[in-house]
Amino acid sequence: MTTGEPSAPLRTGWEDDTPSSDSLTLATLRAMADRTTDWAQAVGGRVRRDPGMVLADALSPCLFLNVATVSTVVDPVTARAVADFFPAQRPFLLATPHPTADLRPAGLVPVGHPPFMVRAAGGTAPEPPPGISLVEVRDAAGLDIWDRVLAEGFPAPYSPAPPALLGGPARFWLAWADGEPVGTALSYVAHGVVDVEAVATLPGHRRRGIGAALTWAATPADPDLPAVLMASDDGVGVYREMGYLPVTRWTLWCRP
Repeated sequence: MTTGEPSAPLRTGWEDDTPSSDSLTLATLRAMADRTTDWAQAVGGRVRRDPGMVLADALSPCLFLNVATVSTVVDPVTARAVADFFPAQRPFLLATPHPTADLRPAGLVPVGHPPFMVRAAGGTAPEPPPGISLVEVRDAAGLDIWDRVLAEGFPAPYSPAPPALLGGPARFWLAWADGEPVGTALSYVAHGVVDVEAVATLPGHRRRGIGAALTWAATPADPDLPAVLMASDDGVGVYREMGYLPVTRWTLWCRP
């Protein structure tokens, strides 16, 4: 560079024109955004894409389905703009891979800083625990069962998944024990990652390895791609045993 020549602006890697392959974190954020917009559009909800953020309103009583995924640093002004998108009585989640300012002045409540974990592609899933079978949901009847188990096992407000999602990048998994459905998981393949979500087990069937088995079912939805998930602090050890590694912590806020 010649002395006096203006330098190009430094890139952060979070610009909207950055390729998803730039980082697994960016790829994950975009996969989450696509998953939430697919869901919202399938139920007749609303979607808005602004620079640095995607807002998806699935018209749901469950805040985990009405989601703002934000790639820029969030301040109260940005948070208020996000909140204005969602109707006043609609709960929503704001997810970002960055630390944020205190967003309580914008009416939001801190959810926490979940560990973001990544598992390299490949590997072989172990057999599920004795008496447990894992099946992929392929029709509306199975999806109705999945919805009810997730609502009870998470727990979360009952909010049916639209059957229009079947056969696309979202795949749904059920665990059965003694002829009864006992757990759920979801995988979503986009932007070069397998996003693992909605791992839940009914209370009476926990500590039997069902959650890990469901995660194993969802993880290789595309065996050539790395898998990613948001863990709880209690669940990090389980996912480590599967080969997932903690990378960083994200920031979650909500309007409950």
